Amino acid sequence: MEKFIIIFLVSTLINELAINTKLLPSFTGDLHQKFSSIKSVPLTGGIILLIFYTYFFFDNNELIYLCFFCTFILGILSDLKKIISANKRFLFQIIICFTLAVAGELEITTTRIDILDKVISNKIINIFFVTFCILIVINGSNFIDGLNTLSLGYYFLIICLLHFLKFDLVFDSLTLIYILLTILILNLFNRLYLGDNGSYLIGLLFSYLLIQLHVSNNLISPYFIILLLWYPAMEILFSIIRKKLKNKSPMLPDNEHLHQLLFKKLNKKINRKLLSNITTALILNSYNFIIFVIGSKFYNHTGLLITLITINIFIYFFSYMILKKI
Repeated sequence: MEKFIIIFLVSTLINELAINTKLLPSFTGDLHQKFSSIKSVPLTGGIILLIFYTYFFFDNNELIYLCFFCTFILGILSDLKKIISANKRFLFQIIICFTLAVAGELEITTTRIDILDKVISNKIINIFFVTFCILIVINGSNFIDGLNTLSLGYYFLIICLLHFLKFDLVFDSLTLIYILLTILILNLFNRLYLGDNGSYLIGLLFSYLLIQLHVSNNLISPYFIILLLWYPAMEILFSIIRKKLKNKSPMLPDNEHLHQLLFKKLNKKINRKLLSNITTALILNSYNFIIFVIGSKFYNHTGLLITLITINIFIYFFSYMILKKI
């Protein structure tokens, strides 16, 4: 608890300095900016996450740390509108994720599907596959970071679950819980946002953590890892398909993601944007919490986990179609 108090106090100090100096103002046009309770909420989530990652988790592997740092810088440049082109950001992400896959010796050891396992047994193909998976999570994390506590709350639930299951992780789970809880509280009270710098970084961090968990523990089905990351992955994959069907570039942003549609629906009834915002995040994270708990009971049962993932996809499509018609 003493560690949490220190992390919270230091984070609050950093954030208040950012507010007073107008560091990284959130003039991004996102949903949460429209009902900011102060003139500009700073995009300091990534700064706090990187500072404590550096202090608590740096393991003398400079190349891995460089990947996290470069991801943070890329997010900062995006937040500051220095890199506006989505194609350029994506290219830099590919380079970073590929480097992390190689430097961290990350690999998908098994898919529990014989044909796919033969394909990824090739080391080069495996590296590109891991790179692709990390890219999905990073950008999916950024996609769901449009509401207070949604992205932060999602990953907070994941690390709490892993801590409860007592899995051996590459990072100390309790320390990471303290860090995310601190940022989550500040985000809940509209004192900071993750920004691109934070959403990119948290996506990369959890990609690294969960792939390492997959590598180190053969008892855990790879589909349990997929279940934990299904929502940000689904948001980006569905967005790509949806835009392709409309002959639009997948790189172009829009306001038609599931959480945005749900927010609009709730706000029509509640008519209080901040409350609608937090309520939407609570609904989505509550659903995912239930799915995570169920999945944790069968973390080595591939068949049941695939069933859960399939149910999630069906519910996502069903909910999306209903909200789109309303």
